[in-house]
Amino acid sequence: MDATYTLPMHEVLWAFQSGETLTVQRAFKMFHTTELRKIVSRLRRRGYDIRAKKHLRECSDGRRVWYHEYYLANN
Repeated sequence: MDATYTLPMHEVLWAFQSGETLTVQRAFKMFHTTELRKIVSRLRRRGYDIRAKKHLRECSDGRRVWYHEYYLANN
């Protein structure tokens, strides 16, 4: 792993390579980072085929919200 990878980026990449799927919320709970979208962009620029599925969920107050679930396509 090259020195330009930050610790959260390294942790996120390791999770993707282990077959995990990540959402912003899950990344915050696992790695204490709010930067998942930025990390995914950087990893994509480095050649990793990270894809996203868009999901719709209903909150407890009745609102409907969209969120992305990211995964590494090569798994």
